[in-house]
Amino acid sequence: MKLIIITLLLSISTITTLSANGNEKVQKKINFGQKIFRKKLQRSCGYTASYWAQQHTEEEWSDLQESGTFKNELATMCPKSIKVVKDTWMESLYLFAHEYAKDTGKHPRC
Repeated sequence: MKLIIITLLLSISTITTLSANGNEKVQKKINFGQKIFRKKLQRSCGYTASYWAQQHTEEEWSDLQESGTFKNELATMCPKSIKVVKDTWMESLYLFAHEYAKDTGKHPRC
C-alpha cells in the first residue's frame, strides 16, 4: 500500500513539474501582465490587479481577446490609464486576466 501511495505521489509531482516547465514562457507573460497592471495601471484604475482580473470569467476574457475588444474593455474599466497602455502589453495583460478570472478560484500573489 505504501508503494502505491509513493508511486502515485511521485507521478503527480512529475506531471506537475512537466506542466510547469512547458508553460514557463506563458507563466512569465502572466507575471509580466500582473507587474504591468500593478506598476502602470493600478493607481489610475483605482483597484488591484486581482480585482480587475476577476471582473470577468475565463470565457468572457477569451471572447474579448478573440473579438479584438480586449483593449476597449480595458479602456472602459480604466479610462484614465488607457493613454499609458502599450499595444505590446495586451497579450500579457490578457493572459493575466484569463489566468485569474473570477471562475478560476485563483488569486495572484500581490
